Amino acid sequence: MPRLPRVMANTGIYHVMLRGVNRMNIFLNHDDKAKFLEILGNMNSEGEYTLYGYCIMDNHVHLLIKEERDPISRTMKRICISYSYYFNKKYERVGHLFQDRFRSERIESEDYLLACIRYIHNNPIKALIVEEPSDYEWSSYNAYIGKLNNEDEIISTEFILNIFSENKSRAIKEFQKFSVLDCEKVFMDLEDAEEKEEDVEKFQVEKIEQILKSYKLTLEDLPELKDKKIRTRIIREIDANVNLSTRQMSNIIGISKDTIARALRDS
Repeated sequence: MPRLPRVMANTGIYHVMLRGVNRMNIFLNHDDKAKFLEILGNMNSEGEYTLYGYCIMDNHVHLLIKEERDPISRTMKRICISYSYYFNKKYERVGHLFQDRFRSERIESEDYLLACIRYIHNNPIKALIVEEPSDYEWSSYNAYIGKLNNEDEIISTEFILNIFSENKSRAIKEFQKFSVLDCEKVFMDLEDAEEKEEDVEKFQVEKIEQILKSYKLTLEDLPELKDKKIRTRIIREIDANVNLSTRQMSNIIGISKDTIARALRDS
């Protein structure tokens, strides 16, 4: 089954989350986080997007971003490819770095926008890394309160600060007060994404097991199956009934991606 198209925001503003494949850390030290910030600046050399906020954790990133010249999908693809190239070259690895495509949610109101920037900046507090958002080096919070040099203009703070007041000093004070308030709004987070993935994977495995049961086989039997015609028929049936990429199917049924691709190509 093809993926559903991403629902676009009327405002063009999105809360985006990137995370490491298989829950791996994608930032192993401060230099990696600094490189990601450099890429955010470089990828926006001609105003392709506006970045309102970020928080870089070890295994995921939150961004509050508005599409401008480029659609959000193209922007995120460019950012991910650039950082993946850097990371894989530095650590001599190959393969995907980020978990599937990026996750996003639309920001359609001023209230939701403000709640989202607060949520992003409070991620390190939720993770028990720091006690105050200003104590965390790798978020945009300090750019908002004037403690972080923003000469490269990676972050655009004016739009959100002006919601609080057109007087910058007053706006910063109100922003700081707002940032410590409790929030009832729910935003996507890493734990929620992982729980949903586990539920989906469990459902996928159960569907595959049902298919195999009709052939009087188990998951353990399939890689050892000698009858290529039956194996091809099973692969095609799984593909028709379970929403999986070739890589995902390979991981579950223990058959190489090339073998699966040949079975589907010849159908």
